Amino acid sequence: MPIDQASPSSASGRDAVPPLRVFIVAGEISGDMQAADLVDHLRRRDPGISLVGVGGARMAACGVRCLMDSTTWGVIGHVDPILRLRTYLRRLARVVAAIRAERPDVLVLVDFPAFNLRVAERLGGLVPVAYYSPPLVSVRKGDRARRIARLRMRLLATLRPEAEAYAAAGADVTFVGHPGADLPGHAPDPPQARRTLGLPQGDPVVGLLPGSRLQEIRAHLPVMLRAAVLIAEAEPKTAFVLPVPAEEIRRAVEPLTEDHRPRIHVVNEIYAAMRAADVLVTATGTATIEAAALGVPMVAVYRLPLVSWLIATRIVAVRHAALPNILARREIVPELLQDRFTAPAVAAAATRLLRDQDRRETMRRDLLAVAAGLGPPGAAGRAAEEVLRLGGSVASGAIGR
Repeated sequence: MPIDQASPSSASGRDAVPPLRVFIVAGEISGDMQAADLVDHLRRRDPGISLVGVGGARMAACGVRCLMDSTTWGVIGHVDPILRLRTYLRRLARVVAAIRAERPDVLVLVDFPAFNLRVAERLGGLVPVAYYSPPLVSVRKGDRARRIARLRMRLLATLRPEAEAYAAAGADVTFVGHPGADLPGHAPDPPQARRTLGLPQGDPVVGLLPGSRLQEIRAHLPVMLRAAVLIAEAEPKTAFVLPVPAEEIRRAVEPLTEDHRPRIHVVNEIYAAMRAADVLVTATGTATIEAAALGVPMVAVYRLPLVSWLIATRIVAVRHAALPNILARREIVPELLQDRFTAPAVAAAATRLLRDQDRRETMRRDLLAVAAGLGPPGAAGRAAEEVLRLGGSVASGAIGR
């Protein structure tokens, strides 16, 4: 199956036919951001395209008719989904019913694997499906790749090891590249980022990124804030910045940060905050690969509920949790997970990086070397081409027609 990057093609020729109808399902803030970028490229290529879906404020701002707001639907671990099973099943039924009612030509799933895989299973091949940023399989034991391949979706993989793992399992997969590769060309440079955010030019800056799920905020931010106190004691001139890319996150963090000393600069611009920082303390996940693309040194942290952690240790097939380390197959970024994730440990790791410019520069070079493997800029555009290509290949085979 193909795993090379898709070559651009024209979406012209739709004047004489009804507009392509696309339904997009994205969950959580990161998925909403990815989907919005994809929508922008779909509209550039096919201005008449009809877009409806499930997502958040960014998708809506791009002109998607959002039927439900899914930015707070995310769960972490393996226990939380069971505790919320009734809510989960109710949402799943509503989304599947909405897709059937809209009768799209193409269904686009964006990340959000615990939910989107169930959507694909429920529809059972009734509508062509493109999955942008499909579930990670190369890092897991078992036959997950083969089970996903049997769903007969077109997978638009954003990491090359994932594309290779899916291809080996017989999936219809294309490596489109990672959207993080676009960030260096769009994010402000560090001095401009600091001016934009009102941060000092000459003093150290530490960025705090606890994650975009409410459960991650509760698990990570209090420890990060205690670590900030210790870092400020060791390096009194340090400024701290915390990006909140959605209003739901702002409402969760403000009670914890509004009277905090040292002051925490709560800002909206996540990539400006990354660029402004000398060091990031970040939850493992998408932010680590985005920081790698920007060459920002970091300390990666995460804490799961105990039962979820025990389950995770049985199913993962790699030693590391941060994506740059996984891709490099070695520890570039220090990882503080579970019981090792404490305020003193975070403060020690971050302070060590702040004080050692050579260590930061070495990490920066290693991160940029990892980022070089993300593919060239333009992942969302290549993904959009694949969606339009899929739509053009399905004459009138959508649901109910």
